[in-house]
Amino acid sequence: MEIKIIIDGETPQKEHILMSDEPIKFVDAMEQLGLSFYRPCGGIGKCLSCNIQFLYGAPQMTSADEKALDFSDMRAGWRVGCKCVITKDCKIQVPASLAGEITSVLADEVAEDEALDKSNIGIAVDVGTTTLATAIIDLSTGKILRQRNCTNSQAKFGADVMSRVKAAMDGHGEDLKNCIRKDLTDLGNKILGEDFLMHKVVFCGNTVMTHLLLGYTVDGLAQYPFIPYTLDSVSFVEKGRNIFFMPSISAFVGGDIVSGLFYLAMQAKKNNKAQDKFLLVDLGTNAELVLFDGDNYWCSSASAGPALEGASLSCGVASVRGAINHLSINKGKCTYTTIGGEQPIGICGSGIIDLVHELHRNKIIDDGGLLLDEYSESGYPVADGVSITGEDIQQVLLAKSAVHSAIQLLVQEAGLTMEDIDHLYVAGGLGASASVWSAADIGLIPRELASKYESVGNTALLGGIEYILNGDEDILNEIKEKSKVVILNDNPGFEKLFLENLMLN
Repeated sequence: MEIKIIIDGETPQKEHILMSDEPIKFVDAMEQLGLSFYRPCGGIGKCLSCNIQFLYGAPQMTSADEKALDFSDMRAGWRVGCKCVITKDCKIQVPASLAGEITSVLADEVAEDEALDKSNIGIAVDVGTTTLATAIIDLSTGKILRQRNCTNSQAKFGADVMSRVKAAMDGHGEDLKNCIRKDLTDLGNKILGEDFLMHKVVFCGNTVMTHLLLGYTVDGLAQYPFIPYTLDSVSFVEKGRNIFFMPSISAFVGGDIVSGLFYLAMQAKKNNKAQDKFLLVDLGTNAELVLFDGDNYWCSSASAGPALEGASLSCGVASVRGAINHLSINKGKCTYTTIGGEQPIGICGSGIIDLVHELHRNKIIDDGGLLLDEYSESGYPVADGVSITGEDIQQVLLAKSAVHSAIQLLVQEAGLTMEDIDHLYVAGGLGASASVWSAADIGLIPRELASKYESVGNTALLGGIEYILNGDEDILNEIKEKSKVVILNDNPGFEKLFLENLMLN
């Protein structure tokens, strides 16, 4: 049978054709064609949001289709992609929001124009749940020669770490490890070719990602009390290369955070600000937070959910081309910008933060996030085919309350006040793109810290680069030894703060 797949908005428009002699899952067809397919729940049929349209040759409707779609949509050829099995000749249209590559923050001062000396290089790698980020460093000059990112192909096993843990426990541990290794090999060959001499490689990532890459068991991370196989740094020599994995602090405060703290510590040392108090926030499905009080590191992880990354929302998309990333509402008119200046396909995290702020400022939602009656059923329209619903807004309020409450609790546990904090460092892509004043207005961050807000980019990758050039394991050990983990769910004050911070006032 002949399977034709087209991607919405792909320029020039192209038919991707696969021939198959037997029934094949849609996700397998996409993989064989080398196309990415974003499934927020990892294809377990929980979110029911990865819907595709058969222009002809639609398969029989499934129970997942009946749960997710109206009958009229199913008759028009719509199916839940992750549960779809192709059995005959067909043509499928895939929304751009499910097939785009995610954009990421790049480091400053990359010497892309300089010749690449392949004889003496080091590579820093941030193994993210969604994105793999790499930087190539000239060990002689210390310059960053190239930086490239790619989507973590483990995403086919789930968009979050717990989906990956489940997949590993179901017997896919080797597959998960090989996914990242192949991604990195392909990325390296694309940048460097095959004839290069790599002396140092520094990896960092959350605890689950590094365990999977190293082939360690993740069974202990599947349930409380969440015990990792190891939290120590790992180093070894392979084919003449010095390989180093950053240590972790806890099951949910991983080597990516330690790497970021190492980078901030080295920068503070260079600038004679080693005693400055700061709060580091890395926003994501599990927002990781560290408060440095001048001596100790108070660490925690808040379950913010995927709303701030654009996932799980009816209007949400990841930071792909065509995602609405900023907007404003004035005199009833909504204006916006999109990534790449393309037609809007949905709203990513920074756009969601702006939108909730603007809806509240214009009194289209009240302090509890309820929409005006005229929008209560259909949602507030942002662009053609893109609307935000009351349920979407409530998910954002849950996420922002979790982050804000975690910040307040860490400050209390450290015996400080908001005024004592010298810097609010926000890491990652959302930190670089979100409006600080929108974030403060909706209560994602405390207003007292808005003027101290500093976007610091991918601190995990920057820490890996710093360690390649100025490796000092004593500083890493000091960070670990002086870290105090605050478990939010064990603290009776967290629930009270969480309920108080749900409001937008």
